[in-house]
Amino acid sequence: MASRFRRLPPVLAAIRSSLLIGGLGLAGCSGASPLYDPYTDARTAPPIRVEDPGPAGAYLAGRFALRKGDFVTALELYRRALADQPDDLELRRRVFVLEIETGAFEDALRSAGELAQLSPRLPEVHMVLAIEALRRGSWREVRDRLDRLGRRGVLGMARPILLGWATYADEGAHAALDLLAEEDRSEGLPRLNAYHRGMMLILDGRLEDAITLLREYVRPGETAPTRMVQALAFALQRADRAEEARALLRDQRAGSLDNPLLAALEARLAAGEAVWPPFEDPAGGMADVLLGLAQALQDQNIGERSLVLARLATFIRPELDEAWFLVARLALGRDQPRLALAALARLTPGSPWAWRGRLLEADALVEAGRREEAVRLLRRMADEDPTRIEALVTLGDLFRRDEDYARAEKAYREAISRLRDVAPRHWRLFYVHGITLERTDRWPEAEKAFLRALELQPDQPFVLNYLGYSWVDQGINLERAKEMLHRAVELRPNDGFIVDSLGWAYYRLGDYEKAVEYLERAVELEPGDPVINDHLGDAYWRVGRTREARFQWRRALTLEPEDDLVGEIRRKLRSGLGETGPRRG
Repeated sequence: MASRFRRLPPVLAAIRSSLLIGGLGLAGCSGASPLYDPYTDARTAPPIRVEDPGPAGAYLAGRFALRKGDFVTALELYRRALADQPDDLELRRRVFVLEIETGAFEDALRSAGELAQLSPRLPEVHMVLAIEALRRGSWREVRDRLDRLGRRGVLGMARPILLGWATYADEGAHAALDLLAEEDRSEGLPRLNAYHRGMMLILDGRLEDAITLLREYVRPGETAPTRMVQALAFALQRADRAEEARALLRDQRAGSLDNPLLAALEARLAAGEAVWPPFEDPAGGMADVLLGLAQALQDQNIGERSLVLARLATFIRPELDEAWFLVARLALGRDQPRLALAALARLTPGSPWAWRGRLLEADALVEAGRREEAVRLLRRMADEDPTRIEALVTLGDLFRRDEDYARAEKAYREAISRLRDVAPRHWRLFYVHGITLERTDRWPEAEKAFLRALELQPDQPFVLNYLGYSWVDQGINLERAKEMLHRAVELRPNDGFIVDSLGWAYYRLGDYEKAVEYLERAVELEPGDPVINDHLGDAYWRVGRTREARFQWRRALTLEPEDDLVGEIRRKLRSGLGETGPRRG
């Protein structure tokens, strides 16, 4: 049974963060010149311990720490190396970017001042100096610095909108709107441009003009960027069109039920309370631009660039909860739980992001080796609000990752008991509950859970695969299992585990030639899986290709199979297969 579970594709994460401002037109920018990126291959690793490596050793140890994802230690080591090699421009740049990513603004500001003379084309340098001028209220200097961003890379693409807000602060709304209207006719970020023009109109009191503009991009039945929806809802309410604002939020929430910001806005409108705008001044507009781009890059899995932009947003607006939440997510994605926890501590209690931030905190605690604290936190959250299931689902996922299936099953069962209305989006909860039931030898209940998941999402390939393979493994419902697995392969043709399941179904049905066809393809897709290689060996044996069968079995032994499979493969290497194949997974 263990080998079957191990070979299945990973389950999707329980909690997906809703878009902050995704879809605002960044698609296609990945080909532009990127921000300076000091990273090569960050991966999970504990903090690097270095006693006293000396200047040369500090540089090498810093590179090692960077590749392992520990950029707090990398920054310390690179600083040591830089003290010995102050003329090394590349090293100075690395230190500067790491200072931004670790949130050390004052240090980054000093570095920016030095780099402005040595490397004036580095856009982050001018962005940091622009932020410092913004903090002093010197908007002319802000505009001068933003002018130097150039037009390449992400900051270069954002330059006109950033300049627009600096112009708004320096010369007023009309000059800023003229600047952005001219930019809107050129290549750039038209949706982001329109959103910020809408916000300029709102802050200038031109609510109806803002509503007309934003309505072009927020259409009924289409999920729009969250902060653009927020801007339009705010404008509608301020224009005494509260019912339209309520209809807008109902429509948008239908496509994004787990969006905490939209939920909070809808609750305020329902209570007759005022909604709040995304931001209230030009500095907030600049922070919003950086935050939106950071989120868009994060959606494209460009985490290291996202973290720079998100940190820059917090330098402008330290109270911006969305930015701190994103910093935490990105830090945790870079295997930096300490930085994630520090960012989460900046969230305002009671903000729309506070609950989700606590869920993320549990993940960070686990990654930091503080598992029991995470369990206690999730249990407290589950007890605080008996109407919500997220903490229980996250708790179940935590136990399931630890192969503590009994406790995971209990958490999932409690979450299911809280569901008032079961909806298609709940398919995953029934799916993971089925997994834990199967793992605790309660197959009839597990089968019902998988079938319920399929009722909610009939074409969910992971459920089709798990249930279909389980039936094949038990030698029951083979024809139906084969149909389900065919559908799963249609939906995920490049998933080696699912292709293997279909091949194994054909094997169990006695169609060995067809089994070989699919199992060979599965091995091509997942060459390192011992069970798939073992399956192909069995199929080869059945079609008379005994030498190839023994090769596959020997190969499977080199891939660290589980103990029960090791013994079985060794028996087959000694004696081959009898007239009927073994009934196992």
